Amino acid sequence: MMHLDAVLSGAARWLLAVAVLFGAAMQPVLAQDGGAATPTGTNTVHIVQRDENLFRIALRYGTTVEAIAEANGLTDVRVISVGQRLLIPNAQPVAGTPVTHIVGPGDTLEGLLARYQTTREALAAANNLCNPALLYIGQPLIVPQGAAADSSPSSAPDALHTVRPGQNIFRLAIQYGTTVNELVRANQLEWPAPVFFGQTLRVPDTASTGRTTSLPYPLTDARFHPLPVTQGKTLSIALSTDSAATVSGTFLDRPLRFASSDGTQHYALFGVHATTSPGIYPLTLSVETPGGQRTEVSFRVQVQSGGYQTEQIFLATEQEGLLDPTASETEDARVAHATAGFSATRHFDGLMALPSTGAITSQFGTRRSYNHGALSNFHTGTDFGAGPNTPIVAPAAGVVVLAEPLAVRGYATIIDHGWGVYSGFWHQSEIRVNVGDVVTPGQVIGLVGSTGRSTGPHLHWELWVGGVQVDPLQWVQESFP
Repeated sequence: MMHLDAVLSGAARWLLAVAVLFGAAMQPVLAQDGGAATPTGTNTVHIVQRDENLFRIALRYGTTVEAIAEANGLTDVRVISVGQRLLIPNAQPVAGTPVTHIVGPGDTLEGLLARYQTTREALAAANNLCNPALLYIGQPLIVPQGAAADSSPSSAPDALHTVRPGQNIFRLAIQYGTTVNELVRANQLEWPAPVFFGQTLRVPDTASTGRTTSLPYPLTDARFHPLPVTQGKTLSIALSTDSAATVSGTFLDRPLRFASSDGTQHYALFGVHATTSPGIYPLTLSVETPGGQRTEVSFRVQVQSGGYQTEQIFLATEQEGLLDPTASETEDARVAHATAGFSATRHFDGLMALPSTGAITSQFGTRRSYNHGALSNFHTGTDFGAGPNTPIVAPAAGVVVLAEPLAVRGYATIIDHGWGVYSGFWHQSEIRVNVGDVVTPGQVIGLVGSTGRSTGPHLHWELWVGGVQVDPLQWVQESFP
């Protein structure tokens, strides 16, 4: 850990205090809805290096300490750690300094070179790339911005535009506030400069748009969160289309199920299994317009390790029979069926709350050995140690779809939160809700117990997304979608 007071001179500490106290005057311009007017699709992430502090990082990206602290939920601006990933809101890096860019959907080599005014050779050398054109979503790149010989600190990056039906060179010039000649010159077109549907054009001097991603029609925006994608975590996918469309897709050989708003905003939540091998996998999307035009697009997505630990669990002799897989087959099928549905109604909103006030005694994803056996299981939820009969509350709104005693899970409750998100509560001493009940956040749904395969009073909280168990604590720290 690094403390700012230990590395800053007295003058620098004074400047830091000014930045924190008066940072509001330097905040990014607010959008009309009150949110920060961050450029769409921007994925600027800084990885903290040795001897860095928030003040120096803020200067580097043309922002404030306060803005970075707010974007990352930092409660103490004096403390950051080496290797920590920091989201930099509204980043405007100073030319000549290397920055870290996390590759997002629609990022292309051409777009990155234009955005950061760098060269293919500089990008390849900085990242030890054999072929810098083979990018994948979630890939961290060190970008030596300003490496292009004709770049200047004041120059704006070229944007990329995918030609839509009915568009021509004249309409595009009006749309982007540029000239036909500039578009022709930037794209080496020959007069009368015909353009075709699906063609990607460079649009020079587009400081007002800043768009450097390339997506096929009718997609206008694609955001994956969080990146990189991690074992045992939830991936949120948000897509925009310029007209009504139906979206479907697959990832890791499982379907992506989308909920749409106004026909143009599409959201999917996907659970990455905790045992997925780290690597790069294809994610495919199919977008179909009401007229029957279908567009297929594929992304290369990195899945990284969750870094899960191991633990030993010791069961009493009379409970060892519950370790036999055949003893829980029927029960597992019952739970899988209860958590496999998809409701287009979204009940959850914002961060989830913790369902128990007890201390966390076992994290999600730990590889488990029972009674000195093989590490053949992983912990599918988060355990809270609490006294018998202490309250269990609903972490978010939803509808109860299961409330009954089970052999391994004990007294169990499952709540459907919508959009394929379900939460389960095992080992209760008492269930306080019934199937069909609509619950609200903070409502008592049961009491802590030690029923089923349990070594003592505790709550096992499990979260399912798209039929896969994921880390529930991620939902306490991040809002979806």
